[in-house]
Amino acid sequence: MRIGIDIDDVITNTYQSIKSCMEECDKNNELSNYMEEIMRGDNSNPIVKRFFDENCSEYFINVKMKDNANEVIKKLLENGHEVYIISARGEIRFKGSEEITLNYFKANNIPFTKILWNSFDKATLCKDNNIDVMVDDSAKHCIAVQNQNIKSILFTSEVNKSIEVNIPRVNNWLELEHMLNNLA
Repeated sequence: MRIGIDIDDVITNTYQSIKSCMEECDKNNELSNYMEEIMRGDNSNPIVKRFFDENCSEYFINVKMKDNANEVIKKLLENGHEVYIISARGEIRFKGSEEITLNYFKANNIPFTKILWNSFDKATLCKDNNIDVMVDDSAKHCIAVQNQNIKSILFTSEVNKSIEVNIPRVNNWLELEHMLNNLA
């Protein structure tokens, strides 16, 4: 099985890292209204763009990995699955993020088959790369992937926990492992 996996708030606890960074640098409380845009990597707003330009390296470097992510990914690969990392991270929106991410993956022993950077249209990328199932914290991406007749799994995060969708949902990596084993 070819499995697509997002990074932020799926492999890593990005929400917490960004929130901590915002609390340190957001002296005027102007960023708190843009948390969803920040979590989606939408830097079309000048305030959000400035935050990314000034801080994304810090929170990409210091982010903590979700419990069991590394072990489950290793098991998936050992069992013959391919793991495609499909992320909006990349040089188009986040200068320096590719090198930072590769160094982070190496330092944390996170294996993968391939990384697809600058993934803004994940449904098309999943279709073009013959992905069998996509795991993401974005309900929007999961719905778009599902509309391409590709299975998707919504990884619960602070941003999506109150969104109701007709997509299988997991709360942690052990639940994800169980669901992927059932799909295989």
